Amino acid sequence: MKQRQAAQGYRTLSLFTTLMLGAGLQAQAAGDTADAAAESAAAAAGPIAVITVNGDRAPVERLAAGALGARSDLETPFSTAQVSSAQIEDRQIKSLGTLFASDASVASKGGTYTQSAYAVSVRGLTLDFTNGYKIDGQPFQMYGVELPLEMFESVQLLKGATGFLYGFSAPGGIINYVSKKPVEHPLFSADIGYTDSGVFSQHIDVGGRADEDGRYGYRVNLSQEQGETYNGADLRRKAGALAVDARLQPGLTWSAQLLYQERDLQGGVPTMSLAVFPVRSALPAPVSGKRDLGAYASTYYDSTMWLASTALAWKINSDWQANVSYGHTKKRIDSAYETLYLTSQSGGYSNRLNPFYAPTLTYDSLQGMLEGNVHTGAIVHKIAAGFNYQTLDRTLNVTPSLSIFSGKTTGNLYQAPPVLVDTSNVNRQAFYTISDYTQKSVFLSDTVAFAPHWSLLAGLRYMDYENNNFAASGARTSHYHKKPLTPTVALLYQPSDTLTVYGNYVEALEDGGTVSNVYANANTVLAPLKSRQVEFGLKADHAKWGASAALFRIRRGAAYADYSSNSQGIYVQGGELRYQGLELNGRADLTRDLEATAGATWLDATYQATSPAIVGNRIESTPRFQAALGVNAKVRAVPGLSLHANASYVGAQAANSANAWSVPAVTLASAGGAYRSRVGENAVSYRLEISNLTNRSYWNSTGSNALQAGAPRTISLNARIDL
Repeated sequence: MKQRQAAQGYRTLSLFTTLMLGAGLQAQAAGDTADAAAESAAAAAGPIAVITVNGDRAPVERLAAGALGARSDLETPFSTAQVSSAQIEDRQIKSLGTLFASDASVASKGGTYTQSAYAVSVRGLTLDFTNGYKIDGQPFQMYGVELPLEMFESVQLLKGATGFLYGFSAPGGIINYVSKKPVEHPLFSADIGYTDSGVFSQHIDVGGRADEDGRYGYRVNLSQEQGETYNGADLRRKAGALAVDARLQPGLTWSAQLLYQERDLQGGVPTMSLAVFPVRSALPAPVSGKRDLGAYASTYYDSTMWLASTALAWKINSDWQANVSYGHTKKRIDSAYETLYLTSQSGGYSNRLNPFYAPTLTYDSLQGMLEGNVHTGAIVHKIAAGFNYQTLDRTLNVTPSLSIFSGKTTGNLYQAPPVLVDTSNVNRQAFYTISDYTQKSVFLSDTVAFAPHWSLLAGLRYMDYENNNFAASGARTSHYHKKPLTPTVALLYQPSDTLTVYGNYVEALEDGGTVSNVYANANTVLAPLKSRQVEFGLKADHAKWGASAALFRIRRGAAYADYSSNSQGIYVQGGELRYQGLELNGRADLTRDLEATAGATWLDATYQATSPAIVGNRIESTPRFQAALGVNAKVRAVPGLSLHANASYVGAQAANSANAWSVPAVTLASAGGAYRSRVGENAVSYRLEISNLTNRSYWNSTGSNALQAGAPRTISLNARIDL
């Protein structure tokens, strides 16, 4: 069946590409100069964003900065990163793990065909999958989901502790997906893609204004993806998004968004566990990501997500604006995945199947904000005040204690996996609520321009946080209720419109979670963990160059397993984790046709005051050094052609808190190009991307005692037409 579908997809791709290429060659006219031809090819793209030389530079866009409102990067006293839809297209990015590959402070903690596809770390801290991800500012629980990137205009990253800005969240940062919105001019684009393993994709993007007056706008995106992945898994994905707006009267706009995705993966890349691996032994040599290590034909990882949101924005006058929004998101996972427990340096392992039946998570969020300027003599106050009310409900249809393991056998990484049949007798049951929480908050911030070029930001968020956990019978097993305050303060110096120097102090809280049933104090609800951050940085943004630097220290409350009084272990809180370092990023136009980007992060992440056995140890899954380098070039000899190449380095990482093993460093390279031409009055583009250019086999450290085989070399092709 896979071969038949692949053949059909190949014929479709061949026909479409042949038509576009042939027409493009006929339509291309030689200009007086290479510059004139290149400019005409770019102009044919109409309203579609086109990036030629500046392949890694996002267009100027205001960032969603939570309780600060929408601000430009230079107005934000935090370190940020942003990837535009044009960059996503040019680099043919399909996964969150590779989205911020050019930022040396971000690392992937899961491949796109794994259960941890959602996981990334920032400054060594893995983002909170419950509170660390937003879609248009609305919360979304990301565990087990790979969002459809073709549905978004940009993806924004706000680094560091964000307690005041967004409420509860781990101190790594916040990723906000900005959906594609209605456009002013008619838009219709279609593209198809193919990867060398046999995955085909199709996507259309339609938008414009629905009436002559331009009061009503719409944007529709539809996509699907199907085929065989690089390790033999079977992928099926379909997604759709609708965005509408209505200009009710001058200054008053209503908008709404819908997003839906089904993503089914039959097979996938298993996780390797070091839980029973010999202490202080060298890790087995990494295997190619192309190897199908699955022993069970019945493994799968399916996810379905829905989002519906609506907002009302009011531009009151030149100084004041207000908005209120509501979002509803729902996610369901259904899976049975394998974990390989490595047992020897020669590659031996014990294989276990993990059923994880259909947990469903539902978020509802209502938030509002008022922003404006108050002039008191020579001093200007930029005020932002608002509220947020959100609930999260989690349901399950299997008793948690029954869903740990079923089936067990042995194998070797370098040999064909055993062929096993799932004999699990775990019975699904009626859905029941396993946990819920409610978070209510109000916030106020004031950015005071107290002198020429100087401003001071002060903000405070008050939260009312309540959490409940339940047994299958419906009986409440635990309850937690607190009302914390999270402050922030920042000083900004802006000697010009292109330079900002800042310092900030932020406090944040993250959900302490519920103790797993593998410990003696199972189901205990832990108190929120507190983090404190101090950061000093600068940002410069000029037409031909830009740079940023940040020196940071984050002190995070610690939680760990204590075996001193109980052989089963008691999971406790106490002590501190410290993350401190320096990150640098820069870009420069070396010539008219050549741009270079570079970045580096030095990180010292250690256990400061926890269990005596690990005090002073390196925090697991955190490299001491990361670097990224990129070049983007316009080929003047071939009008419409641009090329790019990137390299990234991730240093060695401790595999667990005991620092018993080290995951080796890895350097990866990618390269690609885009060619833009015309079919009559329509723009066409062709793209090629090669990731892991040298086809290097490597281990990806995905967390404590956890590894995954890194993705192999992958060749991706894409053809697009704008009508």
